[in-house]
Amino acid sequence: MRLRSLLSCFLLCAALLGQDAALKDTFLQAKALWATQGDREGATARFDTVVAALAPKGVALEPDWIQVLCESYNWLAVLDDRAAPTKPRAQVRLQALIDLNPDFDVDRGLTSQRLAALFDRMKGEKYALVKLSYAPEGGRLLVDGQSGAPLPRKHLPFGTHKLTYTRPGHAAADLTLDLGPRDVKAADFTLTRTSSTLRFHVQPTDVEILLDGKSLGYAIGKAGPEAAPLAQPLGLRPEDLSAAFVIAELPPGKHRLELRAPCLRTKSLELGPELATPAADHTLEPIRLEPSKGTLSVTSAWPGGELFLSGQSFGPLPVAKAAICSGLYDLLVRFPAGGFSQRLAVVEGQTLSLDVRPKPRLAFAGLEGGDFTGRARFLAQLEALGDRLQQVAFLPARPDEPPREALARLKASHEAELILLATPVQDQKVIHQVELVLATLDGEEERLVVKPLEQDPLGALATRLNTLFRTQEPGLGLSLLDVPGEPGPWVLAASELALKAGIQVGQPLLQVDGKAIPSVQLLRQQLEAAKGSLSLSQGGAAVSLPVRLEPLEIPLGSPDLCYPAVLAQLRLQYAGAKGDEANLVKLNLALVLMQFRKYDKAIELLRDARLSSVRGLSQGTIDYHTGCCFLQMGSAYQSEAGQAFRQALKYPQATLLGPDGPLVAPLARQALEDLR
Repeated sequence: MRLRSLLSCFLLCAALLGQDAALKDTFLQAKALWATQGDREGATARFDTVVAALAPKGVALEPDWIQVLCESYNWLAVLDDRAAPTKPRAQVRLQALIDLNPDFDVDRGLTSQRLAALFDRMKGEKYALVKLSYAPEGGRLLVDGQSGAPLPRKHLPFGTHKLTYTRPGHAAADLTLDLGPRDVKAADFTLTRTSSTLRFHVQPTDVEILLDGKSLGYAIGKAGPEAAPLAQPLGLRPEDLSAAFVIAELPPGKHRLELRAPCLRTKSLELGPELATPAADHTLEPIRLEPSKGTLSVTSAWPGGELFLSGQSFGPLPVAKAAICSGLYDLLVRFPAGGFSQRLAVVEGQTLSLDVRPKPRLAFAGLEGGDFTGRARFLAQLEALGDRLQQVAFLPARPDEPPREALARLKASHEAELILLATPVQDQKVIHQVELVLATLDGEEERLVVKPLEQDPLGALATRLNTLFRTQEPGLGLSLLDVPGEPGPWVLAASELALKAGIQVGQPLLQVDGKAIPSVQLLRQQLEAAKGSLSLSQGGAAVSLPVRLEPLEIPLGSPDLCYPAVLAQLRLQYAGAKGDEANLVKLNLALVLMQFRKYDKAIELLRDARLSSVRGLSQGTIDYHTGCCFLQMGSAYQSEAGQAFRQALKYPQATLLGPDGPLVAPLARQALEDLR
């Protein structure tokens, strides 16, 4: 009999997968010491260790561990009863067992008849026996609202109890019992079927289950040994499957069963009407979901970038051929200055490659002020502004962070290059407008007043933030002008290369690549599409000139541009530029600072800039703008202004705006005249 008890112990311990291995070993050793060696003291010490570890948790333990604790109390009662000094303690052990689980019965082969009779008498002083039957079986029994396994025998405390038996696809049955001392009552449940049920396991777990598009919950947990006949044909273990998911009421007709989970291919099953009518229990074969991943590669010419997908870091760039679960992501690359953001879809089996550059980060600091009509709608539009922007990386406001605290944090941390703050404008105690302030960390700002109840109050801001500015365009080394009455663009000036090729200054261009070209605009269109070179004719032999990028000034005062954003973009461009490219960025930075009347900072940039070219946007352009800045700073700087204008006269082919803009020399000469 002892050997049979020991075998039960081994089987029980094998079922306690995932629990404390050391405690299981202690429990096993305790039984072995008594069953095979008769070591009462050694067995008692180990059982006491198990009780000390489990008893504080009591009924909160998992069912398997409650069984272990009950068995430990049973064995300790038997061991204590064998010695006179410890015999009184046997009753204490039995009482603890009854209090923990009154439905547990002592091992009658292990426990003496006297001790077993004491156990029955102690249980009978508080509990009555209820014998139960269930038709059909396989449901759940609730006693006074507490769910439990449908046991054939239950011991319930004296008093009135409500018993409810439920089973999917059946109407629940209720029964009320009044129990007193020495009562033995029967409770027979017979359920009426109401609908079909559908039962299945899923591999892997944590899969959302939808029926006809409505979510029913998730298939979670692990299947038990009862699922072995279903798992083995698939080469799986029962624990590889989820716990059984049961659709308790399957309505009549056809249905669509859908299973979804991240990183897995969505699976859909069509359920025929025969599953619902006639009503019956149906068990499907385990449903397996296959992995669904694509490949993502992200590179950048700018150093220091770190890739994030929906907030999860994928490490520094470059990231090559990373296996990514299919789905939608918010991609963000953080650079030491600036960032790149984009919403993208990773498609199963496809490769997505991105080459990114840092863009200014625009952080929304929040919406100040009290309540007003349309506030929630307007705030939602502000939070979603990033979905509309291509030229800046948008950072939404942090939840529950006051705008003023957000401003202080952003300025201190340099997490963004641009800050957007919204403030309601109160007019006669009614708010119909909101002021948007978009500023750089250095304080260059623009203000825009919008009406939150308009259909698209942020449309103008989004359009301006998305408008591209150009600091270079394709050119031929020519300064051109449309002259009324002339058949083509007039050549005002030409580079040394163009002159050597045979271009005549003071003559119109008549043909490009053998076709008439009546205006500068049409020539520009052909330049945008050109590759390598263009063939030009002024009436004589055709001349071939290479197409090269020529510098441009950013137009000032344009309603299409958001100048704080332009300034932030230029500062990022300068961080990765060299040579003439860097000096061109300095020139445009200075021009935008002049837009904000920061002439002293503009002069610092202009004096540090040097362009190698002598025609078009060149050193003469820089000198002319330097003189203009000094003029704006007042009469104390007239001498410096005159010196800069005289320096600009040394570059007769220098222009403003671009290669086709006005010549610098006449403007510098006029400025000197005005200074006299």
